[in-house]
Amino acid sequence: MTDFCSTLPANEARTNFYKILDEVNDKLCQVTVTLRGKTKAVIMSAEEFASWQETLEIMTDKKLRKEIKKGWQEIKAGKGIRERQANKILGW
Repeated sequence: MTDFCSTLPANEARTNFYKILDEVNDKLCQVTVTLRGKTKAVIMSAEEFASWQETLEIMTDKKLRKEIKKGWQEIKAGKGIRERQANKILGW
């Protein structure tokens, strides 16, 4: 199978649409679609799109970003807890 995880002109993307859907879901990659040499769309799996949305949500939450930064600073300073302890606290 041709690797479609790249950039394709719209007519080629239309011809190979179902193969592209399989590729982006199997390999978690994106396919950029161009029309007359200009980027017009990106095709990606729904799973990857949801992940990107979640990341954007986190990045726009100032309070959460502050907490993440504080956590990393504590880990760097040796104040973090070990994975085993965290798993016990979380009940994993």
